[in-house]
Amino acid sequence: MKTRLGKRLRALFEAIPEHGYDSVWDLCCDHGRLGMALLETDRTPWVHFNDSVPGILIDLEERLRRYGAEHYQLHTGPAEALALPDAGKHLLVLAGVGDELTVRILQSLSQHKTSAQFDWLLMPTHNLFQVRQFLIDQNWGLLEEGWVFENGRGYEWLRVTPAGGQRLENPAPFWDARNAEHRQHLTKLLKHARQQQRQTDSADAGIIAQAYAAALDQS
Repeated sequence: MKTRLGKRLRALFEAIPEHGYDSVWDLCCDHGRLGMALLETDRTPWVHFNDSVPGILIDLEERLRRYGAEHYQLHTGPAEALALPDAGKHLLVLAGVGDELTVRILQSLSQHKTSAQFDWLLMPTHNLFQVRQFLIDQNWGLLEEGWVFENGRGYEWLRVTPAGGQRLENPAPFWDARNAEHRQHLTKLLKHARQQQRQTDSADAGIIAQAYAAALDQS
């Protein structure tokens, strides 16, 4: 594989089942590098790239042409406005954006009425508690989940489906306060939630703070 992936993108790449979907939609995680890696390894029959910045896709198309890539399509515009297929089984990958945009895109595209199946692979940059809660409230099912640390930051990823199934937990069940790296990550999340609680007097921030405090107490 020519495209070099950091730890975050490598985790997403490995979370995509080989030949498990008719297409994978890279909602331009790190300028399309994930989709490039998928094309290079023939992991999926077709890759769609999306970004709202035309210049990013122009540069990406030039790289794809130099590589001689086939079986891909480029889509310029906001992810919320994507025209999705009406049949088949597809995976949409959304990473590198915050919780509010993640939820907005999920809400918009999940309203697409079709016989196709759309699963999602998510890795928000922050506030995954809110994303998890949205998925729980919408009765989405968990297919697989995990975490990765890169440059001292912890990232959770989720592969989920609106078709229902295994229920998600919030916070994630895999964090282990006995692990120093995990404990540092949970402490950081708790500190942020408490800051939000003091600044906004938000009931939601209080619930999040309690949840992470409880996760830290499990040792």
